[in-house]
Amino acid sequence: MLIDALALEKLRAVQSKLPAGLGLILTRGYEAKSSNLGLARRQLRAAGIMLFKLFYPQRRNELLEIFGSNGHDVDGNHVDVSISLNGRRVELLPLSVFTPEAWQQRRVRKSAGAVELVQAALKDAGFRIHRNPTESLQIHCDLIPSETK
Repeated sequence: MLIDALALEKLRAVQSKLPAGLGLILTRGYEAKSSNLGLARRQLRAAGIMLFKLFYPQRRNELLEIFGSNGHDVDGNHVDVSISLNGRRVELLPLSVFTPEAWQQRRVRKSAGAVELVQAALKDAGFRIHRNPTESLQIHCDLIPSETK
């Protein structure tokens, strides 16, 4: 996984400001379209779109936001992070993007303090959290270099 040096520096700075027991887990960075991983993601994305349409026909307007590359194929400023709390990963989307919205809401309520702290720290460091609710729970964020401090 590749990540821009400034983005990594900012993530480290965010981590250093979080309370003890609360951590970041980098789960996705830059993925070249031409790589084997990029090819596999495109194939899985096509299958995922078909299944998502089947399970969530009312959410078709979210397909591009959820299944698009969201900049991961552009550069290392587009990252996904997870949260660990006291050494355990906080599973906000146990079924990935197929996690029902009611489950998402319940899990967010359970870990609201940790999620809010992490997202606020990321924003303060110059990251923009994805506007789609599901993507924001994958904590997809983009470093906006012009907004960094």
